[in-house]
Amino acid sequence: MTSYRLVIGIIVGIVFSFFSAFFFNMVDILTIISSGINGLRVGALLVGANFDFDMISFFTGTPTILGFFVPEILAWIFIGYLTGSIAKGLRRGVIASSLVVIVVLLFWIILSIISGEDLMSLFQGTQLIETLGGIISAFVGVLIGGLVGGLVSGPYEEFY
Repeated sequence: MTSYRLVIGIIVGIVFSFFSAFFFNMVDILTIISSGINGLRVGALLVGANFDFDMISFFTGTPTILGFFVPEILAWIFIGYLTGSIAKGLRRGVIASSLVVIVVLLFWIILSIISGEDLMSLFQGTQLIETLGGIISAFVGVLIGGLVGGLVSGPYEEFY
């Protein structure tokens, strides 16, 4: 029997990824949106805002406890928690939340290409470390949230 909780959890995680960083960091994103850009570019910025925190440079610098809880990490923890609690179960929560990051990363790349953003600049030179740090921080945040959400919701039981 197909599990609809897993699919619904992934869909809810993807939908919330468009707005989650905006919830935690409204001022910075509103100034970018109000500058008068097209809708696809706004979508690319909203999804790309989730990948702004660079975990690699955070840990190579002088890390602090409060510096770790930036809006992007909080957004991914929130997305992972929602996805994991809907998917129900520890393993399913981690799987669903990891799939959300992969799909959101693909959405970000596709929206950036369609809107005309120079995506190659993000994946070469010094920007490569920042982009990889953002992707790693997304996975860390969503795995924390998926673990907690999967544990809180209890074990997965399929009824026939």
